[in-house]
Amino acid sequence: MYKPDFENLKNVLLCREKKFVPLIEIHIDEGFKEKYFSRKLSGLEDEIRFSLENCHDFILAAKGILKPAKTIGKDTEKDGVTWADEEEGLIKTVKDFENYEWMEPDKEDYSVFKDAAKLMPEGMKIIATAGKIFTASWMLMGFNNFCVSTIENPQLVKKVFAKVGEIQFEVFKKIIEFKTVGAFAAVDDIAYTEGLMISAQVLRENLFPWYKKMGKICNEKGIPFIYHSDGKLWEIIEDLAGCGFNAVHPIEPKAMSIEEVNKKYRNKFCLLGNIEMDLLIRGNPSDIETLVIKNLKNIALRGFYACGSSNTITSSMPLENVKAMIQTVQKYGRYPISL
Repeated sequence: MYKPDFENLKNVLLCREKKFVPLIEIHIDEGFKEKYFSRKLSGLEDEIRFSLENCHDFILAAKGILKPAKTIGKDTEKDGVTWADEEEGLIKTVKDFENYEWMEPDKEDYSVFKDAAKLMPEGMKIIATAGKIFTASWMLMGFNNFCVSTIENPQLVKKVFAKVGEIQFEVFKKIIEFKTVGAFAAVDDIAYTEGLMISAQVLRENLFPWYKKMGKICNEKGIPFIYHSDGKLWEIIEDLAGCGFNAVHPIEPKAMSIEEVNKKYRNKFCLLGNIEMDLLIRGNPSDIETLVIKNLKNIALRGFYACGSSNTITSSMPLENVKAMIQTVQKYGRYPISL
């Protein structure tokens, strides 16, 4: 059984020192875990076992105003999955805002962060995933309505951002006090492969101030602060550094060259992920081994890197492909790397 070493992962995330290249994911579909075990998971014990058998130094636990990749209120069905409605959300007016039943952080269930202390083996911690300030804001308003409102009704946009930010920040403050939490990941997609989803100025005025407050607390506690967004982030990458993020996930291959990011920011950011999802789905173990070795040579040797998918481990990925990624890191990822 894999012996977790979260201290190594922490040092890599903080760009301090590195014994071996860690593996990291910010989200793993339940369907993949069920395929792995050939059954449904039965609780925290299974989550820990899955992490150990896949050489992770952590388990993931998500909290906040909405769960990963799901919706608030109004939704649509696509391929059997519920997604946020892109046209009109629940909040179109100030009256809608005032009548909306907002989540109360004090009434959330945080027991997983406490219970994990009794079950996790020595050397394992939780990576808490939350954030979603931009995502929750546009989902509440509907993406088209949200974008139009940034021009036609900016005060409503500001009110929604402020309320969502306040709630997510309160959740963050509660999570970060648990001793089981070793790192915090703000998961908040803001970009497409071609560029930002909305104006950088809107993000600078409404989003990044909240992450700067979180980053300050993480820095004071010595807790790695991770940012996840797909897409092309060049326009705001300095803003991420200013917020105090230590690591960026997943450096989407179609949007950004990980070699270029590493060349410019190897002293500021640990780079996470980047193993192409399409390859993990359609490729073969040999192709995956080749790509992982390329990242070990070009990124891990010349900077700080934790290997993983370019977004999420999904149920459509063959087990042997994910295992090929893990086994390659385990075989070649110990420093000094010699390939």
